[in-house]
Amino acid sequence: MKLKIIVITILAILAASLQAQEVWSLSKCVDYAVQNNITVQKMALQTDYQKLNLKTSQWSFVPNLNAGLGQNFSFGRATGNDNITTSQSLASTNFNVSTSMPLFSGLRITNQIASDKLNLQAAIEDLNKAKEDLTLNVTAYYLNILYNKELVNITQEQVKLSEEQVKNTQALVESGKKSESELYENKAQLANDQQTYIEASNALKLAILDLCQAINYTDIANFDVAAIDTKTLLETLDLSLVSPQDAYAKSLTLRPAIKASEKRIESSKKDLKVAQSAFYPQLDLQAGYSTGYFHSFQLNNVGFGQQLKDNSSEAVALSLSIPIFNRLASVNRLKQARIGILNQELELENTKQVLLKEIQTAYYNALAAREKYTAAGKTSEASRISFEFEQLKYNGGKSTPFDFNNAKTRLEKSLAQEAQAKFEFIFRTKIFDFYNGKELTF
Repeated sequence: MKLKIIVITILAILAASLQAQEVWSLSKCVDYAVQNNITVQKMALQTDYQKLNLKTSQWSFVPNLNAGLGQNFSFGRATGNDNITTSQSLASTNFNVSTSMPLFSGLRITNQIASDKLNLQAAIEDLNKAKEDLTLNVTAYYLNILYNKELVNITQEQVKLSEEQVKNTQALVESGKKSESELYENKAQLANDQQTYIEASNALKLAILDLCQAINYTDIANFDVAAIDTKTLLETLDLSLVSPQDAYAKSLTLRPAIKASEKRIESSKKDLKVAQSAFYPQLDLQAGYSTGYFHSFQLNNVGFGQQLKDNSSEAVALSLSIPIFNRLASVNRLKQARIGILNQELELENTKQVLLKEIQTAYYNALAAREKYTAAGKTSEASRISFEFEQLKYNGGKSTPFDFNNAKTRLEKSLAQEAQAKFEFIFRTKIFDFYNGKELTF
């Protein structure tokens, strides 16, 4: 009786809390997870980092500008503004402005910009992959909640059946048609079913906790997910139209991991051209302006403004640098760039192999899940019919409590297995659809 009161109390609390709970759809869960997931945020920062690299490269064509200021005090022999060295104490102030810009760098800057653009595109695809992985995880947790909800409903129905059976047996005992021992057998089964219900409710709470933690949501007590129309959804699931090979061919054009690897190969080829630019002459345009003020402590000094005008100097120059020998640094960088290309090509091949294995696994897992769900449905239907016959026999006095409870337990187990197989089939099929370019929605 105490356990029954506890169950009723739990039901009342759950009913009251459900009224205040916020119902989340799968898309809302995914959106929230993307906004709050640390891995995704780090990938977004990496994208910002690559954007800054690209901006730095693009500004390499622009002339730079530098200014300088110097102050010097000389005692004894010093050189004045007339370039004559005499014995005097002198203070001098120097001002200069200079600029330079590359005219030809062996296409180093052009190829560096192209490489940084490709690295940015690869970083964006890495971000998209992180979002995809997160979406798959959230979907799995979401369906796990729905599965545990169905288990709660199944165990709740078993409690109702046991309560009804205890009530009927009580009446039969009072009329002398059943022994009191059978009543206690049914009460024991009711207590067991109530315990199973409590365990299912706790499992549901843990499933909700898992999803909330996956999306970094803290208000767990007021969190709930929206139900899906599994009957209609199951009617639309079809694995016979697409083969793993077709899904793989389509995924090669869609998956961010493949795109990222391809972009990095292209970037490595640009890096090779950057390394090759070190063997070409470098031509720069330079310009500068300088002036100064000299103050002698022994002589009369020309005014500050006049000196700045008289001492001014302007210069424009072309600077050509021809590489001859730099301790094999350029040669080794060229070899490293070629190794980088080979490494990225191997990375792409490995990514393709992993993708193919994932698709093949997803396909055959979905097939197995469909067969498992079909078999589970047949088993649960047979268990339902068996239980109904056993219930009629028991109520007619032609069966024992052991046989009745055994049939009831088999029914509960088969219903739980069917629910598990159903949601596994939905998840596995949706995963394969995802590889075939379909959105993960219900």
